Amino acid sequence: MKGLTAIDVREDGQGVDFDRYARVYEYDVDRSVSFTGRNSAFYARRKVQILEEIVRPGLGPLQGLSLLDIGCGTGTTDQVLAPRVRSLHGVDVSMEMLIRAQLNVPEAQFTWYDGEHLPFNDGTFDVVVAICVLHHVPVSKRFKVVSDMLRVSRDGGLVAVFEHNPYNPLTRHAVNTCELDRDAVLLPPSETIALLESADDKPEYRHYLFSPLGGTIACSLERHLRKIPLGGQYAAWVQRSTVLTR
Repeated sequence: MKGLTAIDVREDGQGVDFDRYARVYEYDVDRSVSFTGRNSAFYARRKVQILEEIVRPGLGPLQGLSLLDIGCGTGTTDQVLAPRVRSLHGVDVSMEMLIRAQLNVPEAQFTWYDGEHLPFNDGTFDVVVAICVLHHVPVSKRFKVVSDMLRVSRDGGLVAVFEHNPYNPLTRHAVNTCELDRDAVLLPPSETIALLESADDKPEYRHYLFSPLGGTIACSLERHLRKIPLGGQYAAWVQRSTVLTR
């Protein structure tokens, strides 16, 4: 399939067999958040809006940038991202997820990876994101994953992590009722920020999804509340300004 790269797949010992859930991924996520009156597509759009706000001050509009999506799944977020970036590449540990992602986002490139070493050269991408992925990664491997995200981002590029807020009870309900999250170990913002500090620059963060409302009013409200740790999710990011020691 054009745009989809397969390399030799090995057993990675992950807690959830994502290949098994590839066909029902969107359904399962939609079911777990149905109590909010929104679906996964709404939350994907909101994340992309947040990402655009994060990226613009230091790198300018997304349209001129190359982006790597770590743990892209079936491409729910990539469908929103693809028209907004210069180039888009996604990776995942599930080949079945990648096949569906390529069907959903034919203009993007998708590659399987082993969950530890990204198959790209140093400094390849302007922006590297992991969107609600790290809670699936064993705690002992999280530093390695984030360090590799930093490795493949260019000097001056940006690395961002979006995660569920473990302090929000509605978020915990959604995670506890989602079969795909049965292996999840949620990260408090302090842990995610600490992982990004290896960039030798000061990470930033913001909370969002204080309500399932959309539109200009809700976005404005979230900007005022962004440092209050009660949002359903949060984003932490760092813009690399120094060359990493590798």
